[in-house]
Amino acid sequence: MEFPDLLQQKQKMIDLFSYGKMIDQNSVSVIASPYRICPLGAHIDHQGGPVLGMTINACTLMAFHSVDDGQVKLHSNNYPGKVSFDLNDISESTGSFWGIYPRAAALALKENHSLEHGITGLLDGMLPGCGLSSSASVLLAYIHAFASANTLDLSAWDYVNLTRRAENKYIGLNNGILDQTSIVFGKENHLLHIDTVEKTVTEMEDKRGKKEYRLIVAYSGYSRELTTSGYNSRVDECRLAAGELSRFAGTPIATQLSDVDKKIYEQYGGALEPHIQRRANHFFNESQRVMDGSKAWNNGDIEAFGRLMNESCKSSIEQYECGVPAVCDLQQVVSEAEGVFGSRFMGGGFGGCVVGLVKSSHAARAVEDIQTAYRQLHPEVAEQAMVFLGKSDDGVRFI
Repeated sequence: MEFPDLLQQKQKMIDLFSYGKMIDQNSVSVIASPYRICPLGAHIDHQGGPVLGMTINACTLMAFHSVDDGQVKLHSNNYPGKVSFDLNDISESTGSFWGIYPRAAALALKENHSLEHGITGLLDGMLPGCGLSSSASVLLAYIHAFASANTLDLSAWDYVNLTRRAENKYIGLNNGILDQTSIVFGKENHLLHIDTVEKTVTEMEDKRGKKEYRLIVAYSGYSRELTTSGYNSRVDECRLAAGELSRFAGTPIATQLSDVDKKIYEQYGGALEPHIQRRANHFFNESQRVMDGSKAWNNGDIEAFGRLMNESCKSSIEQYECGVPAVCDLQQVVSEAEGVFGSRFMGGGFGGCVVGLVKSSHAARAVEDIQTAYRQLHPEVAEQAMVFLGKSDDGVRFI
């Protein structure tokens, strides 16, 4: 199954949004904010580790127009209810549970910018809650809409930092910058190497292209909510490892693992509590996999890159200790499909998706085999579980 055509979806959104509202369709703006995959660099961006990101041709679409007052009124094709609040007095309750995201976007912007004009909008996500950073995707859509309505001049890194601020402070997710940076800087036919300490992005061109491989995006049928999963506790454990290692070494207390020399971990890692040691072990080995993966990608060695994805997922399960049984089952099914170079689950594996790389000649058959095998293992989500063929795409933009 292919993802929907973006331009066709755009027109559907405009038609739905303007129907019965006496709105000139030419006054409607549409934002495409894609989802991202992270082939390598699992769970290390919040510790200053290097990561690899790519935006794909599945996204959040937002149709909107600005209003003269500060009212915000939103509907979603994915979730029930409506969201409404006043930018001049943003309340805790915005009308629906998904209102936390536009509220967080507005509050983050209002810290340093004046928001006088509100928006009326309609949202539609192709795979919301799927583990492909749909939360960062929708936040970036909201921030772009508010910025457009209020003619704010924001840089690419402004959007990254604002999105992280919204997630960290107003949503309660202690994440790093992988998601936002990938979605802001995403470029078709490129993989991004992101240095999360220096905040630099290196574009790495795809040497093989979709004639030789396709992306498999397999949705488990289980959505996830990171703030109520084990995500934040894992972040705390990594920070504890950094502090303990620097204390053992007699160096200034580090707050993230990237501030700890690998030699210190090799010397003192055995003194950590076992589960804390596993978190640190994952960090240092995953950082090396990102380096090795970048080299393989630049050499066009998709086979080696796929093997590193498998190793990354194994470490996520055994060392980082995340991944619910259904998602682990799905990753196993994807990796065993004929023609698949490698795969790993996205995010923390607390529900969501598995992403793999498959030979183009085997792609269609692999989709059928994966879907059949997984639905047999988990018939309780047979109607929700889906398998797509995707490709790289540009980052967040007006279309």
